[in-house]
Amino acid sequence: MASDNLAGRRRIVVREAVRFARLDAARIAEELRELRLGLSVSQAAVARVVGVSQSVLSDLERGDPTVGLEIRRRTAIALGADLRVTVYPGATPMLHDAAHARIIERILARRHPRWRAELEARVPGPGRASTDIRLSAGGMFVLIEVETHVRRWEATVRRCFEKRELVRAAAPARSAVFAVLCLPPTRHHRRLVAELGESVRAAFPQSPDHLRRSLEEGTDWPGDGILWIAGSPRGSALDRSPPALKRRESPEA
Repeated sequence: MASDNLAGRRRIVVREAVRFARLDAARIAEELRELRLGLSVSQAAVARVVGVSQSVLSDLERGDPTVGLEIRRRTAIALGADLRVTVYPGATPMLHDAAHARIIERILARRHPRWRAELEARVPGPGRASTDIRLSAGGMFVLIEVETHVRRWEATVRRCFEKRELVRAAAPARSAVFAVLCLPPTRHHRRLVAELGESVRAAFPQSPDHLRRSLEEGTDWPGDGILWIAGSPRGSALDRSPPALKRRESPEA
């Protein structure tokens, strides 16, 4: 089973890498060709400066993905441009740490039968974004993002709500879509939530205890919130909200 899962992920990685290589090659080819035509110079002239044959430059301008990055970069410099490769998060990673897997297993183990669960559920829209767990029941969709170590709070929250809005836009009319950030109650996360108190409550106003109750008892989901679940092997399966946050919640929360 694990080997099948690994093989499946490998196929996805290879397929997506080939697809993006072709897209990048086509985009760069068009941009470099436009630069060359704007300068009114021939392929042969550019090829001589770059140090390649004209046929290689022709392949580059046709969007051949096998033309190396170094040649593309030299061509850009020759035409008075810069070619830079940027890495940015835009999809769901194929790898997770062990704590991530344990947290997901604990959510599934405590889930009430009312909630139908889908792992790595695809998010509508371009790219290959997905959400770690999507629970659904009675027109409600709960998107649970598991983060074992939050480094950039604003970026993490933005991703959660961007996915929520994409799912909401594609969901049937009158559906309710909620965003849930699942965190292990580590010292780092407790301190982060305490320091960003008002910002945390504005983004995730629902009580963690209400989320836990809905997950376990199958009641209607109350709203967006943080679910505290331990990721260590000996940690308790589900934790209530940290004291620093819970003391400041309203009495009815």
